[in-house]
Amino acid sequence: MKATTWRQPRRPARSSAVWAAALLAAGAILAQCGVALPQEATQPVPPANYGALIVKALKAFKNLASYSNFQISPLRWVHAETGWNWLTCLRYDDHSATRFYSFFIAGDSIVNERYDVRTDQCTAQQYAPFDVTTGTVGSSTPLVQQPIY
Repeated sequence: MKATTWRQPRRPARSSAVWAAALLAAGAILAQCGVALPQEATQPVPPANYGALIVKALKAFKNLASYSNFQISPLRWVHAETGWNWLTCLRYDDHSATRFYSFFIAGDSIVNERYDVRTDQCTAQQYAPFDVTTGTVGSSTPLVQQPIY
């Protein structure tokens, strides 16, 4: 008795040109599909008092008095883990190191804050002086003169 071997049926050979044409057609069909942003993604008016919000949050910083040269970036409309928010970055000197801190604002409150991560792109932003005593954007914090004696 002869042993039978199992063989896969032969498929017709398809050329790479056929596959390329199929992929091109699929890409053209998918390119016509549009994805609309959710209603909440429409950009609202930025908060006018975001400097005051940042000052309020900075009061929780432990060594705020030892930091200097505060600068703030303009608001940007971004999508983060908390949804669509305004993002501003704070740049300051911590002794001899420059630090970046991100604030996410929704409405009139800060919904998240953290040391910046690469996706925040704080290092690529333009900055203006920031007064951490009044929250004024565009003016620097006055230096406190130590008594001389």
